[in-house]
Amino acid sequence: MEPKKQTNSFKMLWIFGVLLLSIVFLKKEWRTRVLIELKQAREETSNAIHFIRENREQIFDQVKNTANEVSSVVRDISNDVKVLGETASHLKESSEEIVKATREAAEEMKSLRK
Repeated sequence: MEPKKQTNSFKMLWIFGVLLLSIVFLKKEWRTRVLIELKQAREETSNAIHFIRENREQIFDQVKNTANEVSSVVRDISNDVKVLGETASHLKESSEEIVKATREAAEEMKSLRK
């Protein structure tokens, strides 16, 4: 987006916001409702901050435990992928040996028929 268009969009957004707030604050019941909602939001934010401060250690421990569990799962998955790769390689070698043995057996059968 060009800088001029971006500036115009930003100005239009501000104008729209101011108009919207003006309309909301014109009616007393809407104004009252907005204030009630803002107070509730402030209280909920305050409660959340208070909860985090009181339970900081438990939250930190939980995050640490979760990170350790994720790390362990990733290690397990890596090991599983490694084992799968080794197994696939072994199966490939075994399949090649089976094909070789089957061809040799078929050639021996042909030579026995002759």
